[in-house]
Amino acid sequence: MLFGLTHLLMTPTYDTNDDPVMALVASGYGTVKGPDEHLLYSNVLLGSTLKQLYSVAPDVPWYGSYLLLSQFLAHWLLLYAILLLSRNKFSVLSYLIFYLGVGIYFLAHLQFTTTAFMVGLAGLSLVIVSLFQDQRGSHLPWLKWEGAACLIYASLIRYASLQMLCLASLPILIVIGWQMARSNKLKPYLLPATLAICGVLGGQYYDRQYYQQDEAWRVFLPYHSVTALLINYTQIPYVETTKPIFDEVGWSNTDYQMLREWVYLDQDTYSLERLQKFKEKTDALKLSEFPQVKKAWIHSARHAAVHPVFLICLYATIVFNRLNQRRSWQRSIIRWTLFWVVLIMIMLIVYLKLPSRVLTCLISLPFYFTLLLNQTGWNVTTDTQSPSRGVLFKIGVVILLLGCALLVWDQKKWSDHLVARNAGFKQNLTEMHQRWPEKVFVSMWMLPIESFLPYDNQSEIRDFKFLFLNGLQQSPHFQEKLRAYKIQSPMDELIDSDQMYLITREKQVPLIDSYLKQHYKGAIRLILKYRGEGFLVLQLTRKEKNSNSQEQNPPQTRAHAG
Repeated sequence: MLFGLTHLLMTPTYDTNDDPVMALVASGYGTVKGPDEHLLYSNVLLGSTLKQLYSVAPDVPWYGSYLLLSQFLAHWLLLYAILLLSRNKFSVLSYLIFYLGVGIYFLAHLQFTTTAFMVGLAGLSLVIVSLFQDQRGSHLPWLKWEGAACLIYASLIRYASLQMLCLASLPILIVIGWQMARSNKLKPYLLPATLAICGVLGGQYYDRQYYQQDEAWRVFLPYHSVTALLINYTQIPYVETTKPIFDEVGWSNTDYQMLREWVYLDQDTYSLERLQKFKEKTDALKLSEFPQVKKAWIHSARHAAVHPVFLICLYATIVFNRLNQRRSWQRSIIRWTLFWVVLIMIMLIVYLKLPSRVLTCLISLPFYFTLLLNQTGWNVTTDTQSPSRGVLFKIGVVILLLGCALLVWDQKKWSDHLVARNAGFKQNLTEMHQRWPEKVFVSMWMLPIESFLPYDNQSEIRDFKFLFLNGLQQSPHFQEKLRAYKIQSPMDELIDSDQMYLITREKQVPLIDSYLKQHYKGAIRLILKYRGEGFLVLQLTRKEKNSNSQEQNPPQTRAHAG
């Protein structure tokens, strides 16, 4: 019923361009050979299943449908776990708040990372509830098997998400395991646990070996690994103390910024040797000494602290955890879990990154486990139950419901915005293909692929010739497209042929202009050919060849001034 009402209220949308790109690969619209199982971030076993589905019914949006179905399954099992422990109005109300504060946000920002986390959380919850049921004397043997299956499935969606879930759940798993080991027989759990461990690790091993068997993918993976580390993690400031490192690898600050924007087309400038050397040199730096890095950390921490899902989950965890009796292990472990999760967030900010899709997953974990432990009934006595659900608790619940209502309304506006943007983007693709059916478009991440909706079959881009610079340069998919489009060097042919156009965003024009001036001595001119929904289509041409061109120049002056 909640899922039905949600779909009546709003349309699920993607959070980033990662999932639409993976959908393009699975469907074959992003490759030249048809549906492909190499999703890179999700297991090839899952990719192979999607490949077969797209081969049988190519017009069905299988990728988005599988994410939505997985989200539904996760919520169904999370609610089922709570109701198994205590089936009453309070259980339903508490889960309703969790769904409004977390579930709807995940649907409005659908992403395979959050989906894997929710499925894994459902699996852990079923195993924990099975232990509680054993304690009560009502053993339900299928729960632990269902939990093991969910953990394996979560690892196929994204292995790193399951790792993050296990790390964040460590305090709860240790304490519950200690509490249950003293009174429960754990022997029936050995086989499901073995199945879960072998399934997760075996699936990961199979995925790695599958890529290693293909020479093209085997060569690409080290390159992709080092570029991902340099692009996604802490930005190295270009200052007096770091300039020698840049000089040693032959990079200017502009070259580094182009790398950070995923535009590393020059195979010599961005060779694997240079990337590895830069990574090795910058790893030795003490980043805390740079004010620019500290400022970025503070910005990330501030962003996390004011995120609406973080605020709702933090407040809800505190409110509901007060229902547990003082000095009980349930109340203590939730406080320690909350502290542990915040500590993980700080470590991610300092050493890696903390995007919203990771932040919301982490903070939702103590919130849900608070609701689950509230249903155990071990620590709520007649004397403490009434005060704990007194006026202060009711006020807290009202505040939570109001906060959730505001969040839901905000996600509806976000969904409506993306639905409108989706229609504009599809129209842009149709117009561009009709105007230039043979052109190849080299696109930075600014091409709003994320405007596709989970229910779209992406057929509008089926015949659209494009090279998407989203970090998969040098990949077999990218190289296959180069061969199919008869392109030797994308950057050179952007300039010296009329076959290719560049797609970028207006605010990136100064960076591109700076790069061209540095590498081509200012001999390149940018000509605006088309203005789409949040992006520009530019032609790169040598000035002497088009000195009399009447085409409109992109607004470089205004972008520089900004």
